[in-house]
Amino acid sequence: METKSIGIATSNIPTIASGQYHINVEFDNNVCTTNKKDVVFHVEGYNHTIPQNEVLTVYPPQEHKGNFAGTFPHIQFRRSTFPWEYEVRSNNKRLPYLFLVLLKEEEISNGEFLIKELNTNDLLGSIENPNESKPLKILSSTKKTSFYPDIDLVGNIAHVRVQKHSEIKDLNLPTETSILIANRMVEPNTKYKVFVCYYAEKLGEKYKMIQDLNHISTTCVVLHEWSFESITAELYQIDLNKLKTHPKFDSFAKGLKDSKIDSLEQIKLHANAELKELIEKNEQYLKDRNLRWQKWDKKNNIKEFEQLEKDQVDNSFILEYLEYNGKNLKGYLHELDLQPFKTSIKSPALKESASELKIDKDPITRLLDAAKIPLEHQLKAGGKIISWYQGPFTKRNSSFNILQTLKDKSIDDVPDHADYLILFNEDTNMFDMTYSAAWQLGRLLIMNDNKVLQELKKWKYDLELHNLILEQNKYSHLPNFISKSPEIPQLLLDYITELVRFRNFPINYLFPHADLNKKETIQYFKIDNSWILAFLFGIFSAGPTLSIVDFEKLVLNKKRNERIHEFGKFKLENNSSIKQDLKNLMDNLSDNKSEYNSATLLAEIKKKCEIAIVQAEVSGKDIDELQILLEALDVIKNEFWFVFNANNSYYGILLQSQTIKNWPHLIVELDESHDFHYVTTINSTLRLYITDKPFFSIEMYLKNENAHFGMDYKGNEGKTITVIQNEDSAATANKYLYKQPRVVFNIKS
Repeated sequence: METKSIGIATSNIPTIASGQYHINVEFDNNVCTTNKKDVVFHVEGYNHTIPQNEVLTVYPPQEHKGNFAGTFPHIQFRRSTFPWEYEVRSNNKRLPYLFLVLLKEEEISNGEFLIKELNTNDLLGSIENPNESKPLKILSSTKKTSFYPDIDLVGNIAHVRVQKHSEIKDLNLPTETSILIANRMVEPNTKYKVFVCYYAEKLGEKYKMIQDLNHISTTCVVLHEWSFESITAELYQIDLNKLKTHPKFDSFAKGLKDSKIDSLEQIKLHANAELKELIEKNEQYLKDRNLRWQKWDKKNNIKEFEQLEKDQVDNSFILEYLEYNGKNLKGYLHELDLQPFKTSIKSPALKESASELKIDKDPITRLLDAAKIPLEHQLKAGGKIISWYQGPFTKRNSSFNILQTLKDKSIDDVPDHADYLILFNEDTNMFDMTYSAAWQLGRLLIMNDNKVLQELKKWKYDLELHNLILEQNKYSHLPNFISKSPEIPQLLLDYITELVRFRNFPINYLFPHADLNKKETIQYFKIDNSWILAFLFGIFSAGPTLSIVDFEKLVLNKKRNERIHEFGKFKLENNSSIKQDLKNLMDNLSDNKSEYNSATLLAEIKKKCEIAIVQAEVSGKDIDELQILLEALDVIKNEFWFVFNANNSYYGILLQSQTIKNWPHLIVELDESHDFHYVTTINSTLRLYITDKPFFSIEMYLKNENAHFGMDYKGNEGKTITVIQNEDSAATANKYLYKQPRVVFNIKS
């Protein structure tokens, strides 16, 4: 695969050509009575439909309505070889067999294009069972059309994206994907359908793929399709909810009201004097910016130009806040609501209880701000009661030490019952079931996983025996026995590591109230370590008794202490920078917090090690040390002790948005860092980003090679993709990549 530009390659041809293969096997022995065996198998791509799980994303997104004018739609497949899995040639040049056809819905409805619903029995060479045929869709035009790509263009509108960037390393996405681009531009105020097709011809009563392309066919087989609607470009709206995040909102907010979606001139009429002045200044800035860009002689260095533009004081960005984009990326990002993780409930039942108990509102407000909610639950003896509950996420300055609470109660063992973790809130005269519920969840999960449960019990039995031997050895009249503390099973460690990263986690425990599960939001929080500990207590309560001392020493800290000891032995005499970074990392791991994010330190050390290993001046001894260190760094990020340290604080955001589903490569940075402690995708629209440092800014954007394709819409200009002589698909892709928005949210301290 030849890479022409960073992140983009021209193609990825499968190593095995499509077709039918025969294997003849002959046996030469006295045991087997059958001396020959013929095996027949097929290697081929999809020829009648593409399963949804093969598609990573499409743009514009399915059934979305937004400002897509100027876009060349595309589809991204999870496999980099996908468009080349049938051998199609033209003039002895290998081409992708797939391409996109973009049609207006009116072009289909008025009869310019016909769609036939058939089945795979009508496809020549189909290997589907004739008695279990699959649907087959044929698209044909009544006349030769320019909406199908020319043969010379087919090879230029497919390419491979290579994704090996550190910014997306935690997202569990394929490193190489394939892209098909439509050759026709989207216009405003139009409904569209996009078809993934290959050229076909009719032979008798059946259709056959054209694999020797000498001319454009008017017939295609459709394997996948989606639809969207493009709205009018350059629409604006006064949306107070969106404008409230503008830095100068207070200066123009007085008397301002929401408006309808309209042209900018109409919005000016609806605006007050302060907002109108900001708009006109921003308009002038954009005109001046365009002139500066025209004079800019480093057109390939957009980043430097953007950096210089940041210093322009006349740019208030107000038009960015007023522009209505519908459901495109810019529209989604600008409409995301940044808020702390808490409810906005004002329950009449809660107010009534407060009145009956003769308490003021302040204690309740403090509890609600900490993401606690009043929930009704049943009592063991019958009846119901309302108690407080809070999930694992709380406000950023919350602090509670459950280990100290248990110590104060003289509880030395991991609680074997949830009742030990019930608290009473004296300010509200209500029980707090937060940690009791966390314990119950842990207990429930371990009891429903028999394989892990048996490993846990065996380890605890072995540990119990080990402790008895140590106790016996204290008495001199009995012989001393050598006993080694049993290692906690790796299966158990992997199990709890996944759970404390909230993977395959019961979502109702994360969002115990509908107010916490809000669409198109960014919610920031701190992880309540005591909740995690209570949850782990529930897991480790199964089987024999386990002391809290052993739990801390063997579960929470043993592997951490071993790694710190291991790192401390590295001399790295010729790499003082790596040694200092390693010291900072050990400080974090030892609870003596350094000023650096652990994940950032880890990434920086790995990067420096990789560079140092290839440098000729590094001594042989250092190379050995660096390679051992690099191997250790590759695995520790997924080890339990690194993922969770009860003495460290963890902060994060919950991003709940369609952007995750439709723009899977969206990059999130907290205080300009994309190195996260871990990232967990909970579902297709909900993702969790965790770091071990507090943060105050959230930045979201797409890297250039993950952008969509298009250009500024200018009426009748450039409505199709054009290529010059000897231009390959990587050059075409780079030419039409369209700059994406970069949005920053700031958290008020």
